[in-house]
Amino acid sequence: MHAGVQGWGAAACWWGPAERAAGSLNAASLREEQLHLSLLVSSGWRTINFHVVPVVRRKLGVPALEGAQQMPGFPEGSLRRILSQGVDLVPASTQLWRTSTDYLLTRLLGELGSLQGHRLDSLSILDRVNHESWRDGGQTDGLTFGHLKTVLLWASVLFPAPEDWAELQGAVYRLLVVLLCCLATRKLPHFLHPQRNLLQGSGLDLGAIYQRVEGFASQPEAALRIHATHLGRSPPPRIGSGLKALLQLPASDPTYWATAYFDVLLDKFQVLNIQDKDRISAMQSIFQKTRTLGGQES
Repeated sequence: MHAGVQGWGAAACWWGPAERAAGSLNAASLREEQLHLSLLVSSGWRTINFHVVPVVRRKLGVPALEGAQQMPGFPEGSLRRILSQGVDLVPASTQLWRTSTDYLLTRLLGELGSLQGHRLDSLSILDRVNHESWRDGGQTDGLTFGHLKTVLLWASVLFPAPEDWAELQGAVYRLLVVLLCCLATRKLPHFLHPQRNLLQGSGLDLGAIYQRVEGFASQPEAALRIHATHLGRSPPPRIGSGLKALLQLPASDPTYWATAYFDVLLDKFQVLNIQDKDRISAMQSIFQKTRTLGGQES
């Protein structure tokens, strides 16, 4: 969330349970040298806790972001236009500043929202499941909205075809296979700085989170509290054997971080539903490669 005032602004930070009345602004954190104001905003079913910080927007481009301009899955020219705005500077301490890409990532989400399909709907569903089920109503540590937002951005690149997002159930599972892979490999690359691992140093019990996400992927109707057919025409997917070993392949070979590999995962969940013959052929090739690897290991 940015509200520019003479080159300064406000940046939203994290989602969390309410500890004060919604709408209250708390400046106590400034006395603790945390460099932010705390603002609570009610979203209806949950209260969002924002950190409001000063922001200096720089128009200078960042060389590390140039490669990101070539990613598929976004409206033509949108990545180049948004990334050309440069990055923000936010306080790192009372004397130092650091770069922040939060505003750029929010703009990219907005571009995804302009496309037909259920990209943002799938993010909304997993955000609520994460809060209510995986994090026990916000009472336990776990994945943040920032983690899930990054998963959607990567899923949009890995699954750029409109047919991938045409049905809600299939859209949700496109996020789920990326999320499960990241948890199994303990690596979630930053969308604009892929060398940064957003799960490293998080202090989270990634094994426990993986079990909860896998449980949801196996029986989504339990966490959603609705009948599974509300997600789409297909029956609820069920996990086959050997899934976790398959999910860990990108850790040893980064070339698996590609559409064909994730199509294999979608096929495991019986939600692939694509007609592109070239893509199906690439998926089958990767599947045969994984079977060969499995035979060698056994």
